Amino acid sequence: MLEDDPYPPLITPRSPSYERASREFLHPTSTGNPQVIAIIARLCEAEQNASGVCASVARIVSDEAFATQMRERAGTHQARKQALAELIENLGGAAPTAEEGRQILVQAIDALESASSELAAKQVLRVMRGELRSEYDAAIATPDLSDRQRASLTQLAPDAGPSH
Repeated sequence: MLEDDPYPPLITPRSPSYERASREFLHPTSTGNPQVIAIIARLCEAEQNASGVCASVARIVSDEAFATQMRERAGTHQARKQALAELIENLGGAAPTAEEGRQILVQAIDALESASSELAAKQVLRVMRGELRSEYDAAIATPDLSDRQRASLTQLAPDAGPSH
């Protein structure tokens, strides 16, 4: 049994990595460019961060209509994350789970910790949007992407218009 093993494996049958490896063993996929997979995975993490920021802002603001808009925006970011995860899977990779995700939108997350007013919350959204757009711009500019991948990321990227 694993519990009795004094040197347990780093990956256990319950870990997401083990589950992905098991699926891959049964149904192997061709592996795409690891650099492209890493770029898209970073965007996936950024979208997860953006969703969390929007959900947190919804809890801070007192304007119920704006809070509802932020909850919807959080869902939009989750949908983008899912679309990016599908791109990763199509390349033979595995998208990071919410538990595995890193903080990519660091400035927005840091600003959110001290945001106590609606005005501060709206400033957090501007910071988040700028950071997220920068992540997409950097990814789209990467020469490793195919034209099709670049078009997919361009379509998913937040528009350059006014903030939330």
